[in-house]
Amino acid sequence: MSSPVMGDDEAVLVAAARVGDAEAFRALWATVERRAFGLCFHLTGNRADALDALQNAQIAVWKGLPAFEGRAPFAAWVLVVARNAALSVLRHRSNREEPLFSEAAEPVAAERGFDETVAEMLDLRQALAALPPAHRDALLLWAGGLTYEQTAAVLQVPLNTVKVWIFRARGRLRELLG
Repeated sequence: MSSPVMGDDEAVLVAAARVGDAEAFRALWATVERRAFGLCFHLTGNRADALDALQNAQIAVWKGLPAFEGRAPFAAWVLVVARNAALSVLRHRSNREEPLFSEAAEPVAAERGFDETVAEMLDLRQALAALPPAHRDALLLWAGGLTYEQTAAVLQVPLNTVKVWIFRARGRLRELLG
């Protein structure tokens, strides 16, 4: 039942979810939700839009599951759907007059100062926003757990192009975040 890119457990859950097993879908979704939210959050720049994109992605994944062929890991497919959902939210947001980045912060670890954490998050968001979109997308997909090969497949560009984009994006982030 398993495919070369999916483990036995994942393949069983996908098969069950395809025929409408909501518990199987919940179990699958739980394995990728955090990464999908992180990608949506980095692309949209704020929690509200990220949650909207995540919800849209979850619905799209549920509806699209019968068409998922398992040629890539489930997580890779979900990240592509989440990326598209986040970009759609951004397109809709461009019609509204809102700041690119909200100043609301994610929950803060107790050992860190709130102001320091917020400043670092804003710096990271601004640095990510300064990257060329293709470089940022490649970096976020790769940092979200995709391999170089999977990232290249998602972005539909040659493998070496993805490697160069990620290398340049990481270097630029180092410069910007100093």
